[in-house]
Amino acid sequence: MLKERTDFVKKLLYFAELSIVTANFFVVYRLLAYFRFFYSLDLLPGIKVVQRPHSLHLYLLVFWLVFLIWAVLLKVKGRYHHLRIQTYREVITRHFFNGLIFFVCFAAGAMLFKFEFLSRTFMIVYTVSTVFLLMLNRLIVMSVAYHLRKKGYNYRNLLLVGTGPRAQVFLGHLSKHSEWGYRVVGLVDRDPALVGQNIAGYKVLGVLEDLPRILEKNVIDEVVLVVPRSWLEEMEKCILNCEAVGVPATLSTDFFDLKIASGVPKEFDGFTYLTFETRRLRESELFLKRSVDIFFSSIILVLTAPLLLMVCLLVKLTSHGHVFFKQTRCSLNGRTFTLYKFRSMVADAEARLEALKELNEMSGPVFKLANDPRLTSIGKFLRKTSLDEFPQFWNVLKGDMSLVGPRPPLPSEVEKYEPWQRRRLSMKPGLSCIWQVSGRNKINFESWMKLDLQYIDKWSIWLDFKIALLTVWAVITRSGAN
Repeated sequence: MLKERTDFVKKLLYFAELSIVTANFFVVYRLLAYFRFFYSLDLLPGIKVVQRPHSLHLYLLVFWLVFLIWAVLLKVKGRYHHLRIQTYREVITRHFFNGLIFFVCFAAGAMLFKFEFLSRTFMIVYTVSTVFLLMLNRLIVMSVAYHLRKKGYNYRNLLLVGTGPRAQVFLGHLSKHSEWGYRVVGLVDRDPALVGQNIAGYKVLGVLEDLPRILEKNVIDEVVLVVPRSWLEEMEKCILNCEAVGVPATLSTDFFDLKIASGVPKEFDGFTYLTFETRRLRESELFLKRSVDIFFSSIILVLTAPLLLMVCLLVKLTSHGHVFFKQTRCSLNGRTFTLYKFRSMVADAEARLEALKELNEMSGPVFKLANDPRLTSIGKFLRKTSLDEFPQFWNVLKGDMSLVGPRPPLPSEVEKYEPWQRRRLSMKPGLSCIWQVSGRNKINFESWMKLDLQYIDKWSIWLDFKIALLTVWAVITRSGAN
């Protein structure tokens, strides 16, 4: 609920902190072994402040004790489940006490296992430096996250259903913590008299029956229901509307028996919630998918640079107008971005579209025409070879699109979608999807939409790999390209 850190982010930070305690163990050992300054620091005759530590193979025994203590301590006291709502003071205080707990456990373990060779200086230097590094790492992560959210990045748009006292308390928590990264778009209530009014600083956008329209007209990442028990019937309708378009619905359940629910219970600052959602990728899956996008789009752009330069020249020399065609398309949950293509039509192609709509060869709110008279001489070749799509690898590199995913629609097309068709916007758009490798124009609009939803529901990295290979084959054989 409310975009708390996913299991992937928690595990990633946990792994990073274990890496820090591991690396610092060997760094401190090497410093004490080879930093000659310490050995000459004789404050008392015949006594060295820092003695050379024993051999590394003995200290490896100590390392496994140290690693075990930190692994358990960070798991129990790391507070990875509340990363968004932590303060700097809490982080500093917690790491200080964690350091004390570690040192006590470390000393007790050394006595228990009779590590008589273990240097007390090593124990102190390692504990202090490790606590400092862990503290610094967490503060840097928090600072970067807070800075990005204040700049407008990594925000989650929420629509709140409910305007009562509990809903207002919830809004109060959010308004006091902008660094948490939640932005309330507006409110929904079942009382028509409240529409247009401001409740706790937020506008009531409509009644419950208006929810499908509000989801269609606004960028909503999650719908949060903080409503009384008497709204039970209305809540079901709200959740079904959210399910239809692929937007997660989160229900406050402090009055609800979680045992009869099929969602995931979560806790936020004293509130208990239950999230109902359609297929959503875990953070680890999104990270893997994004890494693949960056890797392959970078390689393709570099390797095809001479070819793309040649296409630029051909487009410019064979027709009037810009080399690139730019168009606004819809992305995740209705966000918009600028899509790039090589221009394959005459410069005034958009103005001529209305006169050709009656020749449309596709059903639904999309336009496809095999022998489009607006195509330039080089444009026909670009369409057949799919070279006109290559600038979209730049969109992939930027993060607007993915290599594989539902094709990004026009905003005018999305306005004509039925609710169930809008669910295809619940995943980032891509260069190719099942539709592209299944015949393109030979498939009607409704089947196209169903294929995209099938991709979303059954996504895996292997499915992406399979579609990518089939796309390459479709480009080579020019199957279905118009």
